[in-house]
Amino acid sequence: MSSKALHRAGLALAGLLVLAVLFLPSRAHAGANDEAVTAARALRAWQFDEARELITALVAKRPESQTSRYLKAELDFLDGRYEQVIVGLDGLKDEDVDGNVGSLRKLATSSQAATSGFSSEVSAGGHFKIFYSGKDKAIVGLTGDVLEAAYEALGADLGHKPSHQIRVELLGKPADLAMVSTLTEAEIETTGTIALCKYGKLMVVSPRATIFGYPWMDTLTHEYVHYLVTQISHDNVPVWLHEGLARYLQVRWRGDADGKLTGFDEALLAKALKKDTLISFDKMHPSMAKLPSQEAAALAFAEVSTMVGYIHKTVGNAGLQAALVNIRGGMGARKAVAQAMDTEWNDLERDWIRHLKNSKFQAKGFAERGQKIHFRKGSGDSDNVGVEAIANERAKKFTRLAGMLRVRGRTAAAALEYEKALALSPGDPLIGAKLSRVYLELGRHQEAIAVAEPLLALNEMDAVPPTTIGAAKLATGDHAGARTAFELALRITPFDVRVRCGLAESYEQLKDKAASRERDVCVFLQATP
Repeated sequence: MSSKALHRAGLALAGLLVLAVLFLPSRAHAGANDEAVTAARALRAWQFDEARELITALVAKRPESQTSRYLKAELDFLDGRYEQVIVGLDGLKDEDVDGNVGSLRKLATSSQAATSGFSSEVSAGGHFKIFYSGKDKAIVGLTGDVLEAAYEALGADLGHKPSHQIRVELLGKPADLAMVSTLTEAEIETTGTIALCKYGKLMVVSPRATIFGYPWMDTLTHEYVHYLVTQISHDNVPVWLHEGLARYLQVRWRGDADGKLTGFDEALLAKALKKDTLISFDKMHPSMAKLPSQEAAALAFAEVSTMVGYIHKTVGNAGLQAALVNIRGGMGARKAVAQAMDTEWNDLERDWIRHLKNSKFQAKGFAERGQKIHFRKGSGDSDNVGVEAIANERAKKFTRLAGMLRVRGRTAAAALEYEKALALSPGDPLIGAKLSRVYLELGRHQEAIAVAEPLLALNEMDAVPPTTIGAAKLATGDHAGARTAFELALRITPFDVRVRCGLAESYEQLKDKAASRERDVCVFLQATP
C-alpha cells in the first residue's frame, strides 16, 4: 500500500493533530499494512478498544517496525503515557511518517510538562480516572460524582456507555490547557475556552484558575457529551452539531435538558436577530475557540443549543440517536438532522430561525454584562473587578469607593456607599451582590438575603448571591435553605472555604452522608494556601 493511500486512512484526533500516517514501501508486509490501516481507522473513529487490540497484535508481530512503533506511540499518547511516547519515537524521522513524528513528540513533551507530578483517583463508578495536582484534590470527588451521573443519564439519552475508563485531566491554568492542545493561550483567553475533549480524554481548567469561578460541573458534562458524540458518530459530526448537543445536554448530570437560556444568551440572541448578525454554522468551523471574542463564542453556543433544543423537542432522543447513526454511516450532518425531522435542511433552518424570532428574546436588565470568565493573574485584589461595566458614572464611583473601604476593613462605611450606588442603579446585580456581602459581614442576615435572592436568576456565573444566602441562612439556623444555596455556589466556586465549610455544617445538621467528605475538604482548604 502506498504512503498516500495510508495517509488517507490516517487518524486525525479531533481534527487537530494528524496521526497514524505511515510509510510502508514493502509489498512483503502487505498484511501488516492492512492491519495498520485498520488500526488507524479505529483510532480515527475513536474506537479505542478495537484499536488497542489491533495495535497490540501488530507490535507483538513486528516490534521494531516503523509502523508498530508509531502506532504504539499513538496508543501511549491516548493513555497519557507521555514519557513513553517520547522514548518510543526516538529514532523515527518525520519523513518516515509523513511529517508527524515532530508534531506528536512536541505535543507529548508539552503534555508531560503540564501534567508532571499529577496524582490520580478513579471515580466511584470506575468509569473515569481523574488526574490532578495540589489544591484540585478538593474537587476530585465532585468531578467523579458529576461524571458518573452524566454517564448514566447520557448513556440513556444517546444509547451509548463507553466500556473503557476515560482519562480526565484537571489543569491549573489556561497556559496548561494550551500546553496539552494545539490552542494558544491567547485563543483560550479571548474566547473563554475553559475545557476540551480531544485525544480521547477530557481536559478541564480548574475553577481555581479564575477569579470568580465558572459553571465547572456543567462544563465537565459538556465535554463528556463531546466524547460520546465522537464515539457514536466515529468522529464525523461537524462543530455546530457537536457544540449544540454538548451545550443542550450539559445539564443532564443534574436534571432534564429543558433548553433554558441564561439572560445573557437571550440578550445576545435578541441583538443578533434584530441586527441580522447570527453566526453561520460554517463560521463556527473548525472550533468555537477560534471565534474572535467571548461574546461571539457565547452567541454561537446559544444558537446551536437552541437548534438542538428545537430538534429534540420535535423528535426526542430517538431522533438525535438516529441522526448520529446516519452520520456515522456517511450521511452529511445537515441531511441526517433534516431526515430525522422529516424535512429538508433549508426548511428546517428557516423554521428554526422563525422559532427564534417567535420566542421574543429580550435583553433584560443588566443581562448584557454577560458571563465573561475572568482568569486569575497574580494575587491582586478582585473587589472592583467588573465595576467598569456599571453604566451610571456616579454609581460606579460609589461602588469603587465602597470596594476600597471594604478592603481596608471599613465594612459599615462600605455598606453606605454600596447603598448609594444601588439607589442610582436599581437592580444592578454587581452592586447588589457586593452590598449583600457586606450586610452579611455586618451580621445583617435578613437584609443580605433580601438583596441577594432576586439576583440568583440573573447570572449563572455569579457565586456571590448563593454563597451569601447560604451563609446568612446557616447563621439563622435554616440548614436546608443553606444547603440549597451552597450547592448552587458549589457549581461555580468550589474552592471557597465558606462554601465547603458551610456545606459541611449544613450536611452535618441534616444528617447528610456527604458531610464527612465536605468536612475533610473544609479542613484541607483551610490548611492549603
